[in-house]
Amino acid sequence: MPPLSTASKTLLMLLVLLAASEFVVRGPVRFFRAADFNDFISPYIQSRALIQGQDPYSPEVLLRLWPVTGPHRPEFLAKDLADGSLIAKRGIPTAYPLTCLLLLTPLGALPWPIAHLVWLAVTACLTLGVIWALLSFLTEEVGDWRAYLFVAFALALAPLHTGFAAGSVVISTVAVCGIAVVRERHGSETNAAILFGIAVCLKPQIGLPFLAYYLLRRRWRLCGIVSGVVLTAALLAMGRLAISGTPWLQNYRTDNKVLLVSGILADFTERNPLRFSLINLQVLWYAIGHRAGLANALALGLSALLFVIWGALLLRSRRQSDDALLAISTLAVLSLLPVYHRLYDAFLLIFPLCWSLREFSGAQKKAARGAVLLMLPFLVPGGSALEELQRGGRISDAIAASWFWNSAVMPHEIWCLLLLGLLLLWGYSVHASPD
Repeated sequence: MPPLSTASKTLLMLLVLLAASEFVVRGPVRFFRAADFNDFISPYIQSRALIQGQDPYSPEVLLRLWPVTGPHRPEFLAKDLADGSLIAKRGIPTAYPLTCLLLLTPLGALPWPIAHLVWLAVTACLTLGVIWALLSFLTEEVGDWRAYLFVAFALALAPLHTGFAAGSVVISTVAVCGIAVVRERHGSETNAAILFGIAVCLKPQIGLPFLAYYLLRRRWRLCGIVSGVVLTAALLAMGRLAISGTPWLQNYRTDNKVLLVSGILADFTERNPLRFSLINLQVLWYAIGHRAGLANALALGLSALLFVIWGALLLRSRRQSDDALLAISTLAVLSLLPVYHRLYDAFLLIFPLCWSLREFSGAQKKAARGAVLLMLPFLVPGGSALEELQRGGRISDAIAASWFWNSAVMPHEIWCLLLLGLLLLWGYSVHASPD
């Protein structure tokens, strides 16, 4: 590959600088200012409850341990607790597993102002770490234009900004998975397995698909270590609550049931005013047919079919040299479709982004370039921004009530994910073909 000219390198460096500036302003700065209430404060409090041997899934315990006092304490806490709607309306206490809360106990032992800053630093380091790690898939040449573009595109992803600003555990989990994939590629199986175990502990719906890939690849030792990490964390957390004689399982079941069945946050119908910030297929099928049961069945059925096709391609490609990055990229996209996922979970797009730039001028350039185009909408928080415009009256009632607006425009990110998944499956089928 010919070296970049000075002008090209300057333009690419400017692009990286602009993307980095956007990332800092829309990610870390917003999280720094959201110290009173964010997505991290509930798991932080729940980890403190675990340390103290109290029920981490009890709304009463959450309110009692809430670290922000005085005028900065959210007014809705006492009101929603009194009428029993705290979980349904706000999703707190979160339904994160005990394994996640155990891993967060080092931060839970810190005062909230310090823990808030430490979590910001941890998330930032992991984000930069996964971008740096995945660069090894792209090129080993210094000054490759693809490296500049990958860094800029990754830092400009709206899911990263949204998740970082909220303090979501998802961003760190995806980053840990990416670093683990690279460590495994470089032969550090034990380190990779421990990292995958941490990811499964933090956010099972993010970490488990990666484990599924290595299971189908018959990487028994790696999968055994992952299972050991998760089992150890679960036993330690349950042991702590058993020692204090704290019942927690019923509240944990209630939290999950409310979140996934009767709560507002995961609801994909009109009952949830923010439903287009979700990216799972149920939102799309409901917008088209307005039948919740049918939407759920179609989402699960289509996703199951796509997973079966992916698994068959993986097993077929095993007889040849498998493209791990393509297989993982495809699985990462497909994993977003069947169950509850918010926009920031689409930070998983960092994997297909890496693959598509690697193959941009290669043998699969058509699929790679199409994938890049389908990921461009994720440079802006499209669904959320459109919802804000609609609520602000900037979209006429006639347009907002139209079938095209609600079935194509508002869920456009879900359409992009579905098409991206199909495109990657097609690319993987070409790779897995014996011809």
